[in-house]
Amino acid sequence: MEILKDTFLILPEITTALAVLVALLLDVVVEREKWIIAAFALFSTIVVGLMVYFNLFNSGEAFKMLAITPLARAFDLVIILGAFITLLIGWERRSEFHILLLSAVLGAMVLVKSVHFISFILALEIFSFALIGQMAITWDKRGVEAAMKFFLLSVLASTLIVMGMTLVYGVYGTMHFPTIYRSDVYEIKSLSDSLLFLTAFAMIIAGMGFKLSAVPFHFWTPEVFRGTHSALGGFIATVSKAAAFGFLVNLLLEAFARQYAVWGDLMIWLAVITMTVGNLAALAEKNIKRMLGFSTISHAGYVLLAFGVGTEESIGAAVFYLVVYTLMTLGAFAVVHSVGEEGSDLAHYKGLLKRAPFQTAFLAVFMLSLAGLPPTAGFVGKFYLFSSVLKEGYMGFVLWALLNGVISLFYYVRPVFYALGFAPQVSVVPRLKPSVFFAMVIAFAGVVYFGLAPSGLLEFMRTLLGL
Repeated sequence: MEILKDTFLILPEITTALAVLVALLLDVVVEREKWIIAAFALFSTIVVGLMVYFNLFNSGEAFKMLAITPLARAFDLVIILGAFITLLIGWERRSEFHILLLSAVLGAMVLVKSVHFISFILALEIFSFALIGQMAITWDKRGVEAAMKFFLLSVLASTLIVMGMTLVYGVYGTMHFPTIYRSDVYEIKSLSDSLLFLTAFAMIIAGMGFKLSAVPFHFWTPEVFRGTHSALGGFIATVSKAAAFGFLVNLLLEAFARQYAVWGDLMIWLAVITMTVGNLAALAEKNIKRMLGFSTISHAGYVLLAFGVGTEESIGAAVFYLVVYTLMTLGAFAVVHSVGEEGSDLAHYKGLLKRAPFQTAFLAVFMLSLAGLPPTAGFVGKFYLFSSVLKEGYMGFVLWALLNGVISLFYYVRPVFYALGFAPQVSVVPRLKPSVFFAMVIAFAGVVYFGLAPSGLLEFMRTLLGL
């Protein structure tokens, strides 16, 4: 009975795994009509999304590895939303892209629920290698180069995490997060003062820093984004971050909640440095993919600020921001793909209004939302995120984050200014594919709706957190 109960808790994950297997079989059976695999992958994300939504409040711990909570399911919805839009952007890509993307979704869903280091590292590897495979199947020089860079850095990150896990086991004798929290190890001498624990924690955070694109582990991000297809770049920028932040909830607030004195200020200062470096580096960028890569770094800093505070309200605001960030970032990558994978230099966007008015309109909305200007969802997301931090008395850090928002405005407005205020330098008219247009419409509708009427999603998040 216990096995059946645990199995029922993870039905969405099991369904996703079965979808990967069915997609592999379809790829063998279907020879010419490869669009069937893309349609099946899209259908699978819808089915899994509905299963997650209708099981939001079914809580429990499955096989002492995965903690199924409403908050974890909220991260699932962000992951599925990102995967759905990504599949639309990459609709015409090879069948392997869709199969590997479903595999990445499976890894991400397991990652955000992991409360045991074994399930965490397995999920992390499934997710990472699915991304590496997606990069490499382009057979393009830049794609293979991006895959190699990501592979080597993923190996380094995983090595650091495994070494940190080993030290944690040496301290506690377990890798199970709730058991770590309840442990009486170092009852007299605070665990925060233990050199062994500090070393282990530093290794794990350094490894996760690569996945989050946090400074100083960020240097791979712009190069990898430039070398990958826009659909995959958007997926890494959004779903990868949602999965990593979902795991941080379990790591910091479940396993190491009693050590807040160690990681609280660390997360806040890491956030400040990350957002600053990301925004300043983006100012000098002339390639829109690299610019969006640095943008991803800066937004990771904003969300890390909420994690440094560590309250339920700040975590809820961070999840709300991740939903908004997923919509506006994937919308921007959809525009980049529509304008042209080879024309990612900002000069290519000069006079875009005359060549592609629809893409220009969408580009303007997504860039202004990323900059956090009203009445877009980006403004609402930052408002609630920074408000949750301000309530805990971190006024100086909030002011610094707002200053960073002003800095970011300069590079977000630049492609829009080029599109509206210059004569075209190229004569090629971008072709707006139906699937990509649909992806833009979904992202646009979300950005506008949550900008004008965010109360429904905010109330939904409060309900999930029991606030």
